[in-house]
Amino acid sequence: MFRMIWRPLLSNVGSSQSARGAARTLAVMLGIGIGLLLGPRAIAAEPGGTITQFSHVTLSWLDFAIVLGYLVGIILLGCLAGLRRQGVRGTDYFLASRSLPWPMIGMALFATNISTIHLVSFAQNGFTSGLTYGNYEWMAAFTLIILSLFFAPFYLRANVATLPDFLERRYNRACRDYLAVLSIFSAVVVHIGFSLLTGAIVLEGTILPAFVNGNPEQYRFWTVLGMCGATAIYTIVGGLLAVVWTETIQTVVLLTGAACITWIGMNMIGGWHGLKEAVHPVNLSILRSSADPTGVTWYAVFLGYPVLGVWYWCTDQTIVQRVLGARDENHARIGPLFAGFLKILPVFLFVLPGVICLGLVNTGKLPPLPTTTDGSPDTQKTYTHMINLLLGPGFRGIVIAALLAALMSTVSGALNSIATLFSYDIYKRWRGEVSDRHLVWVGRVATFVAMCIAVAWTMALGRRDTTIFQAMVDVFPVVAPPTAVVFLWGVFWRKTSGWAAFIILVGGSLLGIGVFILTWMGILKINSLFMAFILFCFESVLIVILSLLLPHKHTPESLSLVWEKPWDALRGENAWRGLLDYRVFAGLLFLTMVGLYWAFTSPHAYYPIRGQLEVDGQPAVGLEILLDAEDDHLDERLITDENGIFTYGSTLRAGGAPDKTSLRVVVLRPVWDYLVEVVKRTNGDLPEEKTIVRAAIPHGTNVEEKEEAGQRIFTWRDAQGEHRVVVPTSANVELRRAPDITQDSIWAEAAHLSVVASPHEKLQRLSLRTHRAAAILPAHKPVG
Repeated sequence: MFRMIWRPLLSNVGSSQSARGAARTLAVMLGIGIGLLLGPRAIAAEPGGTITQFSHVTLSWLDFAIVLGYLVGIILLGCLAGLRRQGVRGTDYFLASRSLPWPMIGMALFATNISTIHLVSFAQNGFTSGLTYGNYEWMAAFTLIILSLFFAPFYLRANVATLPDFLERRYNRACRDYLAVLSIFSAVVVHIGFSLLTGAIVLEGTILPAFVNGNPEQYRFWTVLGMCGATAIYTIVGGLLAVVWTETIQTVVLLTGAACITWIGMNMIGGWHGLKEAVHPVNLSILRSSADPTGVTWYAVFLGYPVLGVWYWCTDQTIVQRVLGARDENHARIGPLFAGFLKILPVFLFVLPGVICLGLVNTGKLPPLPTTTDGSPDTQKTYTHMINLLLGPGFRGIVIAALLAALMSTVSGALNSIATLFSYDIYKRWRGEVSDRHLVWVGRVATFVAMCIAVAWTMALGRRDTTIFQAMVDVFPVVAPPTAVVFLWGVFWRKTSGWAAFIILVGGSLLGIGVFILTWMGILKINSLFMAFILFCFESVLIVILSLLLPHKHTPESLSLVWEKPWDALRGENAWRGLLDYRVFAGLLFLTMVGLYWAFTSPHAYYPIRGQLEVDGQPAVGLEILLDAEDDHLDERLITDENGIFTYGSTLRAGGAPDKTSLRVVVLRPVWDYLVEVVKRTNGDLPEEKTIVRAAIPHGTNVEEKEEAGQRIFTWRDAQGEHRVVVPTSANVELRRAPDITQDSIWAEAAHLSVVASPHEKLQRLSLRTHRAAAILPAHKPVG
């Protein structure tokens, strides 16, 4: 198998000395990575050991040397790979002369898809929600099969440079123009913007503290500009060939670095058995019941993801451009299937580390994550928390280089696709015939402009009320449903008309923008994954009706871009034989994924529990409580919020219990005092009160308040230093103190409280009396 992968890769570079050197570099890096993974001395703690305190770890000279060497090497390699071709034809720059073999296509697809969003936000999702967000990786394998069987052959037969070009040949020019704009939008907003944001978070938690004073976040603009600029250098110079060559190297660096974290973390927690004992069982199930608070339920996955997957893997220029550069149809088919096998890895290399981090924190082997202003764990820093505390010198450099590899591969791929789209589908469309040299120059200018816009968009991001990955998923309904509808109906139904497709593209994206705004405002509560399926069904009905009302006039070319029968894709008269027969390869991939889903799915449903605790008639804010079940795996420590409410099983912490499970509530200790702003507003005729936590303050801390220049200033000092919160004098701000209470101070008759899991989630109210209150009030008289 090794020989089958590398023989076509090496044959691609036959007479090119620089490309041969790049291939040797790739093999050497793979060997080094395996050697490092087998080296035991880099572990920061022995198996079962404990890291007792968090410290700001200083990167060693070796770490800096590895990161700097990677950056310089990858930029030089990208420039050399692009400059090695003397011609200036458009296909040389934008499609790598249509010379890419399937191993390179597969690794480039994987590297372009995997970005710092995956390493940072998937670790965050693993900490908060367990393996369920791994569905975005494993379901990709099924849509890559669709790309291989049904779409890739048409793309190559049409001999197109862009997917909007394909739509013009199948439908009309209006579809081409609109899809070009929509594709550029998705490349900037989805591929580049969120990647740069997560890349900045990583650097702010690792490298930047060694060079700046104060909070590194204040330098985020320069961090983002530097990352994007470094990537744009070789993308502008070298085009797609530079992008694909660097992505091939970056795939190995990425997998090596990510494997470091997983291997060391698993070793420290005591293997798979130790992990199962340290986390709630729902964390290790990839499919969830309809009660799961994340909304990533089994039906949302199986119905909603195919819509996103078809758009992302089969119709998005940033991804499919690698397939358009394939040598021939067989390479174009096998490349995506190879990428499908690679997509098995992210669940174990990117999502699982977050679950491991949760287990290490639960067992006290790692200190808790840093906290946000409301006292909850800052889960965005899960991955940097592990880098700083689990890895020794040298390993930190490898993992940071892997994070930069993930970032640069995605950004470079998106920038190159933007250059291709703008040059072929916008500039050449309106300017007419231009020379290839001029078109390449236009593409480079478009790359630079897109970089500037992406930097501005990244600076506008930063919501913390959801995970970064979920925030990105919320954007998908804008582009995924209409694009998937137009492409799927276009290649499978001859009657799909050009004007119907254009109306769906425009109307569907506008409808998606409305859905995004309602979701962002908190009005629409449907998970974006399932919403994509709803929109897909609605728009599919519309495209059928509109196609019958506005029939299409086919040309011989457009007729050739529709499958007469779906199973025609399996004929494969010119397919390779044996294991590399794309039909055999696709069957193996399908069966492998079915087996993995069966192995990592729990049959049990876990229902969230919400309760509100009162002590002596007042909300018990900031109390740490223990939910104690007969099954120790279901035990959980929680902290009540500013209204005395606790939630067992939420979007920010997986949990819950089977139906009718009873859990005893044990009060442990006061933890937080909350500085809260109370906002009163009217909803229709009903008054509403909303609370906003301005700060979570360690219980008992002295807080001073003063008024100055029309502002109220609250100051306090704790172990992390001095803090202050400034609000207008008109703001209704109050300090809500946690009650000084422990289990021993509770009156015996009120000491035994419990909550019960139920499919019908409702707020369960619990009331406690202290000995002091019990001495004042008669036993039969309720408090409050």
